[in-house]
Amino acid sequence: MPTSPQSSTGYALDGHLIVRHILAGFLSVDAKWVVQVANPKACTLLRRPATEIEGLDLWAAFPGLADSPVAHELRGAAKGRIERRYELFSASLYNWFELWAVPAPSGGIYLYFTDVTDRARAIQSDAVREALRRTLMDAPIAISITRGAEHRYELLNNAARALVGGRNLEGMTARNALPDVDERLFALIDEVYRSGEPTTLRDLEVTYDRMGDGVPYTGTFDVTYQPMRGTDGGVEGLIQTAVETTPYAAMRRALADRTPR
Repeated sequence: MPTSPQSSTGYALDGHLIVRHILAGFLSVDAKWVVQVANPKACTLLRRPATEIEGLDLWAAFPGLADSPVAHELRGAAKGRIERRYELFSASLYNWFELWAVPAPSGGIYLYFTDVTDRARAIQSDAVREALRRTLMDAPIAISITRGAEHRYELLNNAARALVGGRNLEGMTARNALPDVDERLFALIDEVYRSGEPTTLRDLEVTYDRMGDGVPYTGTFDVTYQPMRGTDGGVEGLIQTAVETTPYAAMRRALADRTPR
């Protein structure tokens, strides 16, 4: 590794000393793909001592790398004069790395890398949550999610919005969104949140302003309130599912009225 030029104070800066203290992992790879230098951060990230890295062919030092898409990028960086940046997942380490391949003046490359596992997994988690949200939105039963003791709507799927005239109630508390609903139902929801015990109600009769036009609507529903817990085990919100049974409840009442007593 060549040393850097003299500083403005006239003292030579030791290149080896600099790379030992940079925050990124660093590998110096010569034109024959032999690893010349592996700094302490690289050894920490790769979980291997320098003696198992330095002096080895890069591809031999890291089995599987030669057959990865990154290998093509590395070879391209060694032949050119342009820095290349990309991400690599290491199956053996189960970590994601961001890599910078910088062409070395004497041939080969300088390879810098950092662990970006948390970022990559956060992106993946966001993608999973978005896919789950899309699935919930198209579910054939009404699903709503509330957060906190005040039951603030975080999500209503399409079926749930249909029960309130297509309105989007997200961001509103349940009491503010449906002020005409019997307070006893809200008290029941409060108890589910407090106790953490799920509750299912069959043919629950509810009167509310369905279309938001001031006209009361009375319907019956099979509903379930399921607590959502956080990482500490405490209840953070509720998942409510609802299936309207109004036509069937009316049919059952009509049949009951016709049955001889």
